Amino acid sequence: MRLYQRGRLVERHFANTGASPGTSRRSRQAGEGRALGTRRAAELTVACIYMYSLAMKLQSLPCYCATLRQAARAVTVLYEEVVGDSGLHATQYTALQIIELAPNLTTTELAQAIGIDQTTATRTLALIKKGGLATDTVGSDRRQRHWVLTPKGQAQLRRLRPKWEAAQEAFEKRLGRAEAAALKKAAYLAASKLSSQ
Repeated sequence: MRLYQRGRLVERHFANTGASPGTSRRSRQAGEGRALGTRRAAELTVACIYMYSLAMKLQSLPCYCATLRQAARAVTVLYEEVVGDSGLHATQYTALQIIELAPNLTTTELAQAIGIDQTTATRTLALIKKGGLATDTVGSDRRQRHWVLTPKGQAQLRRLRPKWEAAQEAFEKRLGRAEAAALKKAAYLAASKLSSQ
């Protein structure tokens, strides 16, 4: 029997009724009826699975947190498709932007500016430093590290800026410029109010 499952044609062979040649005609008919019912039930089950798999697209969720995560994942994919060939992740690129705008920030200040935890900031900056894109110096408090871009980091930012701008334009094109601006404003407002609690 042929069944369609997840968009592909699948050959399914069901066992026979098990009737021996000496079985009566009525018994064979009853066995064949049961086999037919089993095949139809299996076919209906597979059809339902197939329809269910087609229907499960991105859903509007009741949870604010889950919905923001949906958006964050989708936007991250969009931007990393653009800057990913440089070996940088979106968070690392943002860190370079912040360091360029405000040199000599400490690790803690950078984490606060981006809105990430201290551990993530430390790991992100360590990767940037390993790539030769930024360097750190010890402040008056030896526990503090102040960060500046290296010439290599500045050149990397200049090289990637057109690609980042293309990602910005692609985002606005998909959402609409007004909607994108409103989303950015609302997301910043939410981050500001929730992080101040």
